[in-house]
Amino acid sequence: MKKMKEDLNLASKDADHQDSVASKYRPLEELKKDMAQLDLLVETDFQIMRRLLDQFNSSNSTTEQRLGILLELEYMVHQVDNAQTLCSMGGLQFILEGLNSSDFRFQERSAFVLGSASASNPVVQVKAVESGALQTLLTTLATAQPLNVKKKVLFAVASLLRHFPYAQHHFLSHGGLQVLSELFRADGGGILRTRIVTMLYDMISEKELISQAGLDPVLDASHEERVRQYSKVSLQGQLLEKGWCSLVPQLLESTEHDYREKALRALLAMAPVCLDHYRSDGALLGSLLYLRDQYQEMVQSEMILGEENSYFAEIIELIDALQVKMK
Repeated sequence: MKKMKEDLNLASKDADHQDSVASKYRPLEELKKDMAQLDLLVETDFQIMRRLLDQFNSSNSTTEQRLGILLELEYMVHQVDNAQTLCSMGGLQFILEGLNSSDFRFQERSAFVLGSASASNPVVQVKAVESGALQTLLTTLATAQPLNVKKKVLFAVASLLRHFPYAQHHFLSHGGLQVLSELFRADGGGILRTRIVTMLYDMISEKELISQAGLDPVLDASHEERVRQYSKVSLQGQLLEKGWCSLVPQLLESTEHDYREKALRALLAMAPVCLDHYRSDGALLGSLLYLRDQYQEMVQSEMILGEENSYFAEIIELIDALQVKMK
């Protein structure tokens, strides 16, 4: 009898425990229902961009709200799929409208969105060039604009041109180098100059690398097509014609080591068409001698401190390589 009472007490305690546990946790079906509602509340990137575009186009949105939307979109288009989706939604149209705006803030942020969307994204590059974005950007650069606008527009131009020979050919045939040369001459601080020179260096290097790789008979037909496309980009000849052989050396006058390095790399890349100009440019010859002495002193100072693999030593190597070509 005692044993039976103990068993009944244990069973009662187990039942109480199960009831206690059940009271702490919600039924599975109820949890599934709540999770489904949560899924409905979580917006996909597509939905977010659709909402942002609708808000941007709404007559109720203020200027500040529209500017904020552009920043949100710029963040989102770093993802390749998002950038392509924005184009399919008609986003390029309002970006171009922003570039044509009389409000410099819209110009700056629209260029920022376009540059980020185009970076390493061939689908967006093609759609942007076909929509006339490159001409719009060049027109913006050719007119009086604040520095911040010009920086973002240059960023967008560089993004459109990178690894896209069709856009590079279009850029050259529509006076792009002339626009950049005027911008280069007008830039006293050097920040635009170094961005322009870097862009030119990248374009030269791209074509050179494609041409070298084109010697490999194993490469496929698509690569041969790229070689053919790059053959239509007559950049070097136009650099000579538009006076860049004498413009780029001016960047060596900067006190910024990074600006000087980029100038030296560009000068080396341009050497095949510019050597005669280099050899007759007394200011360039003097700058190279002065800079080599300056950086040699810096390297020696670093060696005394036990530092190796100096950045300044790399600059000396660039100077030496250029001087060898000029002999």
